[in-house]
Amino acid sequence: MKNPIRNLGHKNLWVRTGYAFLFFFVLLMLAYVFGFLFLPEGIMKELPLPSFMVFKGKESFLSSFTKTLVYNLFILCIIVGGNHYRVRTLTFGYLPLYANTIIMGLFAGTNSFGGGISTHTPRGWLLFLQIGFPEFSAYIFGCVATVNLVMYHAGRWRGEKFKKIRSFKEIRLSKYELLFLLVSLILLVVAAFNEWRGAG
Repeated sequence: MKNPIRNLGHKNLWVRTGYAFLFFFVLLMLAYVFGFLFLPEGIMKELPLPSFMVFKGKESFLSSFTKTLVYNLFILCIIVGGNHYRVRTLTFGYLPLYANTIIMGLFAGTNSFGGGISTHTPRGWLLFLQIGFPEFSAYIFGCVATVNLVMYHAGRWRGEKFKKIRSFKEIRLSKYELLFLLVSLILLVVAAFNEWRGAG
């Protein structure tokens, strides 16, 4: 297809899910390679990210787990809320999703995560499979499940105002989309548990 980005808004849930994961892996790898080759090691630690401000000091498992879950639910809500807006065929929920993907790739490529475990080792990638991948899978499932929530549409990125195309009462999600949302929530719980199961 000439414009694969169009498939992120495909009518078929499974097609847009496949493309959403494809874009995730491509952007993650590109950001990782760029960070590894061109940026100083550890440089991303200096960024004043909100997550760094939320998680300070040693806390109990329950406190860390709860904070992580609430923070990730907040990110998911931003993604779902963004899907009420669409320019051409792209809903806005994909923007924070892939912005976070690029940031995570740069963190991994520059080995900027805390905890003393290098992201350039098999152990680092195993941690990603236990924590980062479930989190981002949750974001992806939540995003693709709510593409049809769009209420405001614009045909161009510049010079055109959003038009309301339907009311909130007209929004409907299919049973599979609702199932994807449930899976998204379960994955966030699993990721938060895996991140802090050794704490406390």
